[in-house]
Amino acid sequence: MCSCGYIGRNNIDFNTQVRPILNKKCMTCHGGIRQKGGLSFLFRESALDSLTSGDFAIVPGSANKSTVIERINERDPELRMPPEGSPLDPNEISILTNWIKQGAQWQDHWAYVAPNPSLEPPELSEKKGKRDLDKFVLNRLRAEGLTLSEEASKPTLLRRVSLDLIGLPPPESLANKFLDDASEDAFENLVDSLLASLHFGERWASFWLDLARYADSQGYQKDNLRPTMWMYRDWVIDAFNQDMPFDSFTIYQLAGDLLTRPNEDQLLATAFHRNTMSNDEGGTDDEEFRVAAVLDRVNTTYEVWQGTTMGCVQCHSHPYDPIRHEEYYRAYALFNNTQDRDHTSDEPKMELLSSPQRTLKTDYWKQIELLRETGDTIGKTYEEMVNAFMAINPLKVPVMRELPLDSSRTSHVFVRGNWLVHGEEVQPGVPEALGQPQSRHPTDRLELAQWLVHSKNPLTGRVMVNRFWEQLFGRGLVETLEDFGSQGSVPIHQELLDWLAIQFSDEHRWSVKSLLKQIVMSATYRQTSKISPQLYQMDPYNTLLARGPRVRLSAEQIRDQALSVSGLLNGRVYGPSVMPPQPEGVWNVIRHVKGWQTSFEPENQNRRAIYTFWRRVSPYPSMISFDATSRELCVSRRIRTNTPLQAFVTLNDPVFFGAAQSLATRMLENSDDVLNQISFGFQQTLFREPTHLELETMQSLFRHSLDLYGDTPIEVSKITDGIGEESPSMAALINIASAILNLDETITKG
Repeated sequence: MCSCGYIGRNNIDFNTQVRPILNKKCMTCHGGIRQKGGLSFLFRESALDSLTSGDFAIVPGSANKSTVIERINERDPELRMPPEGSPLDPNEISILTNWIKQGAQWQDHWAYVAPNPSLEPPELSEKKGKRDLDKFVLNRLRAEGLTLSEEASKPTLLRRVSLDLIGLPPPESLANKFLDDASEDAFENLVDSLLASLHFGERWASFWLDLARYADSQGYQKDNLRPTMWMYRDWVIDAFNQDMPFDSFTIYQLAGDLLTRPNEDQLLATAFHRNTMSNDEGGTDDEEFRVAAVLDRVNTTYEVWQGTTMGCVQCHSHPYDPIRHEEYYRAYALFNNTQDRDHTSDEPKMELLSSPQRTLKTDYWKQIELLRETGDTIGKTYEEMVNAFMAINPLKVPVMRELPLDSSRTSHVFVRGNWLVHGEEVQPGVPEALGQPQSRHPTDRLELAQWLVHSKNPLTGRVMVNRFWEQLFGRGLVETLEDFGSQGSVPIHQELLDWLAIQFSDEHRWSVKSLLKQIVMSATYRQTSKISPQLYQMDPYNTLLARGPRVRLSAEQIRDQALSVSGLLNGRVYGPSVMPPQPEGVWNVIRHVKGWQTSFEPENQNRRAIYTFWRRVSPYPSMISFDATSRELCVSRRIRTNTPLQAFVTLNDPVFFGAAQSLATRMLENSDDVLNQISFGFQQTLFREPTHLELETMQSLFRHSLDLYGDTPIEVSKITDGIGEESPSMAALINIASAILNLDETITKG
């Protein structure tokens, strides 16, 4: 009763108090899917409209005349609302009653209101709040009686920021330079070096390719190959390396072909939406799967840039958010006039040469002309030269092309999502709830892209900042990266999110590198991840940010780290997808295809995970084990799992076992003493000395392994196969190396 009295004396906030009740208890029957009794709470006008009975569910200012209050207070279970599930509790009834008494004021969902451009960090006196970002965090922590944790150790920070920015442990020279540098600028110098690395683009492209649903195959049952899509992947890597402003990054991918005189890179970028699946199986309807591709482009665009779940609006208005059924098909109309038709040819395509190929092509033509002048005396060389030239002929990459105006398609609402049942004709547009910067709706993909990065768009900046934050902290400021709607998570640090979104678009001019540097330089990011029992009890998921991030590495990072610390990693950047070793028969699930052709060429072995050939029906097994996605659809958030199978992968997979062999070889080359060898392994992997307990444990494992292998020469031969040194001590050392690579600290960023 006290809480009810308190609510009655204070204004009720619709977004934080009323909307959650409506979504939880009312929207199932009175939302976007169903409107029982003629009532829907999706829009204010529909909630205030008369019911089928002629009564009014909500009469602003008069709870007594509002039938919704009557029905939620009804004692008869047959008449009480909601009809199923638990009734509203007294506090919820009081909130709705007082809200109506106060005029039933409606608010737009927080995410659909643009951030305040004049938002400033709070004024704080704490020394830890030197940076503006930290002031927002400290202000929230202070309200909970908390403060920031101490800074993490230099080895921890070194490894953390390197894995975050380039997806790899730092190069030895860079690590030593940072660890030996006692100046105040040491960490910033380290960050700048990592941002300048070519590996930066590989790490951040890996994150983007999940959103772009990039793969080297078409999907569906046949899952035929797309052998040139890697050119788009390389474009993404290069865009991140060049720090392409995110607004340009957006426009080129969604509408590069619609720019005035687009260049090759701008056209290549449009392969973003040619990553949709296509189905050329015999007997399929080309138009059906063309439509499916367009629907996927709508859903992907809104999930990637707006954090909005549009898929359900294909069949009906959004169940919870103010997006109408017909608005979905206005968005559909923006993508419905491209030339691709789900044909086997994957047309339209663009002929493309990479920069090295362009140079080679010119040189080959010069040499071919010279050879023609010399006659047949060197005919064999001439033939080899021609074959080499043919090998670098232009690659044909699927891209977007708009239909000519006289061939443009009309778009209709699909009744209940059925593409064969057309409703009213619709014109291109965007959902009203998401805001419009111009006086009219976008009419093509270019205007849509420009709208997405317009200063008045309330979502793009927030959504993207949240994605980058999640990559660094393991959890977004809004946990539901894919859903900023009313059913998504509520941000605890909304002011920080809004401020960073404004910083990203205005202060940093959409520079991803500048945004990332701002975040990693903060005291919030640099905190230790160590946690006290009291802090764990208060904030087990670190939503308040009172400690540093601690999260398991991604599938790609776990694999790349093992190759890097073992000295096996091939640092080559860019190029066609490769096929590292995988279990035999994995591709047998796909009929009528060539088997997995393992890449044995030296230049293609031990490449970074991002270059692994990605087949949608049968993705690379070891990475799938660590929650990599099939990329059949856009995926914003990999949900981390922990299973015994993951340990089997990192202990026995050929790539990881080879890494353990190589690391053991390096440990042996460094010293003849077992303790020194163990110490070297820790230094290479974790950039610190092992503790006394760790040394004892590893030494005990070494002795146990030595005893075991002394009596099993066949096992020794298996374990040391291919490395030259065949002895029980070498086999035991490989076990030590494998144990180090499998430490919780190794596969975790702390």
